[in-house]
Amino acid sequence: WLRCKTTAILGTWQPAYAMLTHAAANRPLPDDVGMDPAHYGVHVEAHRADGTSYTLLRLGPYFQTWVASHDADQLNTELAGRAATVIPGATVTVKDTLFDISDHDSYTDPYLTDITKLLADAVEGVTA
Repeated sequence: WLRCKTTAILGTWQPAYAMLTHAAANRPLPDDVGMDPAHYGVHVEAHRADGTSYTLLRLGPYFQTWVASHDADQLNTELAGRAATVIPGATVTVKDTLFDISDHDSYTDPYLTDITKLLADAVEGVTA
């Protein structure tokens, strides 16, 4: 979660250093460190006709943007043709986005899990 140039790290990273990082201390990372964001996420959102929306599922962090895009595409394919009927009165969409480090507790780790099952569980939780 700590974004810095690897040339700025002295020695080998040790887990004991975690308490020293901004993220572990719940402190915000700087908005601009002169580098691209280090992590990406995928959001599954439900949009109603009245303009309201809410997030059903957040996946992340992804360490490469192409992996996040791949999972978003896979979930959109899963929803293809039925995005408007998954949740009555709402349209469900999936998009890849930046990972929000300050809200990391609301994300589900996508690695070694079946993301289509996570989507089904999230939708079932809303319709149940």
